[in-house]
Amino acid sequence: MSPAPFGTSRMRWTVQVVLVLLTCPVSCIADSATEEDPWPLQHSALGSDVLLRCAVPAGAAGVEWRVNSTSVATALDVLVATEDGLVLPNASLAQEGDYSCHHPASGEALRRIRLRLGLPPGKPAIECWAISYPQTVNCTWSLPADVHLDTEFIAMYRHGVWAKGGETECVQPAAGASSCSINDVQLFSITPYVLNITAVNPLGTATSLFPFIVEHIIRPDPPEDLQVSAIPSESKKLLLEWKPPGSWPLPEYFPLKYLIRYTRQGTGSPRTIGPYEQTSFILTGLRPGAIYHVQVAAKDLTDYGEYSAWSPQASGTPWKRR
Repeated sequence: MSPAPFGTSRMRWTVQVVLVLLTCPVSCIADSATEEDPWPLQHSALGSDVLLRCAVPAGAAGVEWRVNSTSVATALDVLVATEDGLVLPNASLAQEGDYSCHHPASGEALRRIRLRLGLPPGKPAIECWAISYPQTVNCTWSLPADVHLDTEFIAMYRHGVWAKGGETECVQPAAGASSCSINDVQLFSITPYVLNITAVNPLGTATSLFPFIVEHIIRPDPPEDLQVSAIPSESKKLLLEWKPPGSWPLPEYFPLKYLIRYTRQGTGSPRTIGPYEQTSFILTGLRPGAIYHVQVAAKDLTDYGEYSAWSPQASGTPWKRR
């Protein structure tokens, strides 16, 4: 059997969602009323003219509409009652709520609607970094704007566009999370991985693809436990010591190199030196009695990827004779 196109098996459900949404791009009744919750949801687009449907009973001139148990005549400033129902022109978030239509004579509830307003998702913006090289690639994403509705994310990836194994789930820490991890990366492969993130909410779907080669996205976390210590009898030196980031799993086999950035308190721009392969360094030529602020950044020794962010600042003062 030939390999399936990207996302075929897992994404079939998403395609079905799209087909449903095409029938109601502005408003959708998502759920039916139940004994536990008699208010079926209607999701509609912000800024659209929202129609809340209610059939007029035989012999009645119309229906009475209520929102959150209050007559719409007093609860809303802008509304249009039609034979088809209640229209909310250019609907805003202030018009969300529980709507019900009632028989004008008996007050009997004829229909209930819980209105939720929002927007379809835009294409997710994706970032992936191998902070735990060579074991894991971590990816995060965000939507370009707030959609005001619960949005789920389907995260899948392939190694190559037509990989024999098909697509694989990118593991999310929780359902709907905006991050995932790829744990079975292949080292030094010139075939790119392709991450597929699809955002789904009741008003639409949007998909983004993010291709990458693992070695090109290596970026360690910052070094940890930076210590700045005076050296006895050395008034112009400071000893710097730090540890590789705890998220970097095999520093003895995949070593890092380090940049050092330091500045004397009360002066201008900092000075950056390095890179160095060791996890300690002695700063020399310092001003006796001055306070120095130091940070360290890490990068894969083979120069793949990018430097980490700078570590938290540590400070120290060279030795002073008492």
